[in-house]
Amino acid sequence: FSGPPINVQLDGTPGQLAALFAKVSKQWHHLGETEPHWSVLTNDSYFQQNFQMNRNAFYQSGLSELAMFEKTLARARVDRQGLRHCVELGCGVGRVTAALATKFDHVTGIDISAAHLKVAEDHVRAAGIDNIILRKLDSIDSVPALGTFDLLYSRIVLQHNPPPVMARILGDLLAQLNPGGIAYFQVPTYKAGYQFGIEAYLDVQNGTDMEMHYFPQAALLELVAQRGCRVLEIREDDAIGLSVSAISNTLLVQKAG
Repeated sequence: FSGPPINVQLDGTPGQLAALFAKVSKQWHHLGETEPHWSVLTNDSYFQQNFQMNRNAFYQSGLSELAMFEKTLARARVDRQGLRHCVELGCGVGRVTAALATKFDHVTGIDISAAHLKVAEDHVRAAGIDNIILRKLDSIDSVPALGTFDLLYSRIVLQHNPPPVMARILGDLLAQLNPGGIAYFQVPTYKAGYQFGIEAYLDVQNGTDMEMHYFPQAALLELVAQRGCRVLEIREDDAIGLSVSAISNTLLVQKAG
């Protein structure tokens, strides 16, 4: 890939981070109230007027995600025996959460949107799943309250947060991984022409539309290393669609110890 570097601000003051988080929260609560399933998988089949006839396919896709994750663990020769408590960042309506609960003793699904979490709670209850806890991230400072855990799972989630929010939340979650713990997450790392500055972003009334953001790969790998993790696998993926001008990466990393 021959594109030039992208100019992305990753650090902000506590006030700036809180303002960024509030904008994301507003966007996703609106999406949860209007199109909770389509906002998770942007396919016309999952608009509310079409959802009931496509419900099974929607939740079956969570099992497909789990199968892809398990193959990744197998390629890296990760022993899943010690991975008991899984945290899913951006659990949405519980599509993958329910699938993860079939493999791990305890699953904590966290999300920024109360509206999405309500749909997830209804789905989990209807399915009779009893090893899932759902929690709302109320602020940029909420992650430490989760405590430690063995596994982090997050796909098609971080991309909808401004880069400084990605850096803070992902950094906190990686810091809280237990020794030997695993994180499996996806982040868009490049788009030609993309740039991000906090003040310029906050000056614009972005409304409630879904956004896509990018986190430079070099900075992402540095963040992983700073949190005491090593990369077991990094792959380009199609999580943001196929493009000649953009790149998305899925990483499998392990905490030292």
